[in-house]
Formats: sequence, C-alpha cells, structure tokens
Amino acid sequence: MHNLSDISILVVLFLSSGSFCCLTKEHEAERVPPETSETAVKLNLKQNLLMNQVVEIYTLKDAIGASCRNHSQELAIALRNLEEWAIKMFDSSSKLQTGILHGNLFDFGDYRQCISISQANLSGHLRGKHCTLKLHPDEFLLKKVLSLGGVSTKRWGKIKVFVQNSTLSWSICVPDSCEVPDVLSHFRKLIKGLTEGLNLSISLRGSDCLVEAAESFSSIELVVIFGSLLYVVGIGAFTVADALKFQSGVLQIFSLRNSVRKILAQNHSKGDLDCIHGLRVLSTFYVIIGHRYLMMMFFPVVNSLQIMDWILYYRSTAITGGTLCVDTFFMISGALVSIAYFSESSKRNINWSMFYFYRFLRITPPLAVVVLWHCTVIQHFGSGPLWNDMLDIVQKPCQEYWWAAVLHIQNYVHPYPLCLTQTWYLTCDMQYYLLSPILLVPLKNHKALGLINFALIYALSVMVNFYLAWVNKYNGAVPVTNQLFETKYFQFHYIAPHVRASTYIIGLGFGYVLHRRPHEGVKIGKMWAVAGWIACIIAILASLVGCHIFFLEDHEYNQLESSLFLAISRSSWTLGIAWIVWACVNGYGGLINDILSLHAFRILGRISYGMYLLHMGIQYIMSGAAKAPGYFSDFTSLYAAMGDLCLMVALGFLFTILFEAPLVQGLTFLIRNRGGFDYLIVL
Repeated sequence: MHNLSDISILVVLFLSSGSFCCLTKEHEAERVPPETSETAVKLNLKQNLLMNQVVEIYTLKDAIGASCRNHSQELAIALRNLEEWAIKMFDSSSKLQTGILHGNLFDFGDYRQCISISQANLSGHLRGKHCTLKLHPDEFLLKKVLSLGGVSTKRWGKIKVFVQNSTLSWSICVPDSCEVPDVLSHFRKLIKGLTEGLNLSISLRGSDCLVEAAESFSSIELVVIFGSLLYVVGIGAFTVADALKFQSGVLQIFSLRNSVRKILAQNHSKGDLDCIHGLRVLSTFYVIIGHRYLMMMFFPVVNSLQIMDWILYYRSTAITGGTLCVDTFFMISGALVSIAYFSESSKRNINWSMFYFYRFLRITPPLAVVVLWHCTVIQHFGSGPLWNDMLDIVQKPCQEYWWAAVLHIQNYVHPYPLCLTQTWYLTCDMQYYLLSPILLVPLKNHKALGLINFALIYALSVMVNFYLAWVNKYNGAVPVTNQLFETKYFQFHYIAPHVRASTYIIGLGFGYVLHRRPHEGVKIGKMWAVAGWIACIIAILASLVGCHIFFLEDHEYNQLESSLFLAISRSSWTLGIAWIVWACVNGYGGLINDILSLHAFRILGRISYGMYLLHMGIQYIMSGAAKAPGYFSDFTSLYAAMGDLCLMVALGFLFTILFEAPLVQGLTFLIRNRGGFDYLIVL
C-alpha cells in the first residue's frame, strides 16, 4: 500500500515531466532550504532536484510586492510538503506543450481549478490567479519553426499575414496577491536564461490575469435584464388575451399565437418569387458555416499551422471563396426593392418619406435590441483565459460605437472593430437602399436614359473596385488569418459600400427585368435553357474556385490578374444566381426550383434575419469561453457548424416571435392605416 505522500510525489513527478527540462547547474545544486527541512516531505536526491526546478520556475520568490513574495514563499514550502492546494496550483500551470511545430501555441492550463483555489495562510488568505503569458518570436525564429514544420521559405510572402502575430502562450497559476509586474519580471528573467540566443519578447496585460469574482450587475445591466423580462411578460399577457378572444388589433400584433401563425402560414400570391426564400436561407446557412470556420481559425487549436496546408486543397475554396454568398443577399435585396418600386409607382406616386422611414424602422429596432445586449449583458455569459480578449472584439466596439451601428454608418466611421461584425452587410444594404432611387427613378421616367445611367453607374462601381485593388496591391483572395478584421483589405475593400455596390446594382436591374416579364413567363428554346444553366454553373464555379490559385506556392503575384478577379468575380457569381432565379420564375428551374420553393424555406426565411443578427455573437461566446484548444479539420468545423445551425434556428425563431414579428406587424398596421404602401415589406 502507498501512503498519501508517496502518491503525491508520483503526481508531482508526472506533472513535472512536461515542465522546463533544464536549469543552470547552480539551480540543480540547491537543496531544501534550512527553514523547511524539518517539515518537508522526505525526498531522494533525484526527487529533490526535480522539486527544486518546480519551485524555481513556478514560485515568485523575488517578487516586487511584499504580499506576493510572502505568499510565494508559502507556496514553495507547501509544494515541498506536497500540500493539496499547492499541488493544484502547480497542476493548473502550463508545462511545455507538445505539438508546437504543428501550431499548438496556446496552453490554457487549468483555469477553473486555478481560480477556485482558496487557502488561509500565515501571510493572509490566498486565492488562485490565472495569468496568460505571451511569448513573441521574431521573424527569423518564425521562419525556422515553419521550416521544421515543412513550410518552405518561398511561401513566406503568402502566409506571413497568417503567422506574423503568432505568440506562444502559457498559463501560470499564482497567488492573487501577485500583480502583473511581479509575474512578468519573474518569467522574463527565467525565460531569458532558458532561451539565450533566441530573440523572444514576453508580455502580460492586466486583463490576462483573472481571479474568481462574485457575479455583479451594473445599474444599466439590471435595467436591461428586468426590461427584457417585463417585455416578455407583456408579450405573454397579450398572447393570453388573444387566446381568450379579446378583439383588438394591438393584441394580435403582440400575440405569440399570431406571430407563430404568420411564420408558419402557407400564404402564396401570384407573382411571388418562391425560389428566393430558398436562396436566402441557404445563403444564411452558408454564412453561419463560414463564420464557424473563422472561429476555428481565430481561436486556439492544437494544429493551427495545418490550416496553411488546408488552403492548398480545392475543397478549402468552399470557405475561402464562400464570401460570395453575401453577394446573393445584395442581389436579392436589390431585386426586391426594384420590383416593389416599379409595382408601387405604377399605381400611385411614391411617398418617399415613407419609402425611407419604413426601411429604417424595419431593419433597425431588431438590430438595436441585439446591440443593446452586446453592450451590456453579454459579458455575463462566460469566462476563461480568452474571455476578455473576446469582449474587446465583441462588446467594447458596441459600447463605444453603438450609435454608428444603429445609424448604419460604421463602415465609414469605425471599420475596426465593428459592433456586430456581420452587420457590415446591413450597413451596406441600407446605404444602397437610400441611394437606389438614383437608378430606379431614371429607369421609370425615361427608359433609354435610365439604362445608360444604369450601365455607367455599374461600370463605375467595377472600376472603383479594380482601382482600389490595383493601388493597394491586394491579393485576389481573402487573407486567411486570425487577424482578418484588422487588415486594410477587410476594412477598406471588403466591407466598403463603394467597392461592393456592383452586385446590388445588378439586383436592381434584375428586378426591373422581372417586373417587365409577361405574366405567363418568358419562353425560350430548350437548348437555350441548357446553355443558360451551363453558363450559370461555369460562372458560379469560376468565381468560387478561382481564388484557389492565389494561395498556391508557385503562383507569382500579378497585379492585373488579382485586380481583375476582385473586380469581376462577384458580378460573375451574382449573374449566375440571377439566372437561377430567372429560370425558376419562368419555368426552367425543374428540381432546383422545387427544392428552393419548399415551404420549409419560406418558414426559415422569415426567421433568417434573427439568425443572422444572433449567430456570430453566439459563436464568439462559445469560442471565447473555451477552456482548452480545439482541433481544426473540415469534419470538426462542419460538426460544430451543424450545432450552430440547429441552435440558430431555435434562437432565431424565438427572437422573431418575441421582437421582430411584433415590430413588423405593428409597422405594417400603422402604414396601412396612414395610407402608406405595404408592398415594401422586404429585407
């Protein structure tokens, strides 16, 4: 039988095996300090040498602060005595992790065990504090590590953006009395001695040191929480009143029964573009899946460098080229606005104030609700070593620039970091909507001049895209990096309305074409229909897969090639999507039209706005609350994405019936009562 001390020795020996393997001979020669020799557990020579290393590395005996120094001395004594709380503190700290050459750069330690440590000592009560140190290598060391991982120096120019900000992160559990200068000075000295000859710098921020704190809410957070609860209770009361058959238009507007009935309704009117519901939902799913891949790239995984191998396969273009799905939204939105305008203007004069007023109120209040949650209560949904970094990306921009988000101007006012990153699309879409009469009115009043105006503005949008890509020497593909949102490409090209306008303009023109079609549809020969589908497939695949060449090691950067691809690939994709809609509307869609027109897509389409607003915040919360690194692969990413989709359908449905649907129904009620036009109920 083994006693407790024997077992504890085995635990420490096992845990220490992954620690720093060598110290100086001076450290190895140390023995148990005289003041602890009477109480320390009996160790043999090798065990004692190993314990000396553990104490030397993980106790801050030369700390600047007196309290930290005293607690560190008590930790050293407790470690030699193999006391439970000290072993837990050591166990919670990182040892040199495996797989660094594959990109396992972040060791979380044991966050929960560390911050749960609580011990009464002679120097005062001691609690665990979890600190994450970051070691920053220079470019030479990065290239050396990559070469050991099989990455040639020739690829450096293409992957530099992915690895240039890489850090090796270690988690250390220390007494809570130890401040950042205590921890940083100790490990700077230690790492400098162990890595002599390597150019490494070490950093530690106050936000990277975490302790267990009691849950507290600010006054504004309490107002938001209780206000939301009162609102939900009010919705419940309206629902009960509606169920009891009280006759009131207001009751029905805020009744869950009425909202659910409208979401599930099978209402179908002649002229509906049924296939658009399927395209919208599939594009929303595509966005959610793509953002799940981004989360796998943004947050620590044990094989992050394998992502650079992944992008060399054609299958990766489904994600790296999948940003085109946003252009499907632009095309659909432009087409619906155009159809609505020409249909309404043929009946009466357009009420332009209502044209803009309805659109702003249709989009903004649901957005404002989500922005409010991000500004306040989101910080209480998790914790962990990455949590504060995640809040800097998700919460802080909303707290400082919420007004830019709800006014739909943040892509110009504050392009990084964005409040609700995914809503850059809504901002662009709103700006396009506001400017759409520049194209629509001339087309309505003078067809020839309108078409010339349309062609000129479209050509201008393409030329602006080409010019900015040319002068900034952007590569033809979206940069694959965990710093994507910090890149100039994302801030001044990818989300810039003046760059992305071409696909919305195509949508406006396509809506005009659909509006003018005969009621029985346009008839073309079978061979022309087949040719159209072939051209559609080629256009979509060329746009999607075309970016692959820009990631290849042997492909030299060509300024003209990259600029042309960025300028025309989105239009090519959009024209392919436009053909799908045109073919389905005119009877040439076949099975594709049957699938896209399923009633299930109509239901999901009605909750897709809520799904779009909520999904990225949920993904950030799940990733930011991680306590261990993940593993990147197509299977794990898709598996996680399927969970995202199921969760988003549920949350999107709840958000729609509680917030979005009552608002839309209320606005529709007001507009109809005031004689406004009700056809512009489009996203």
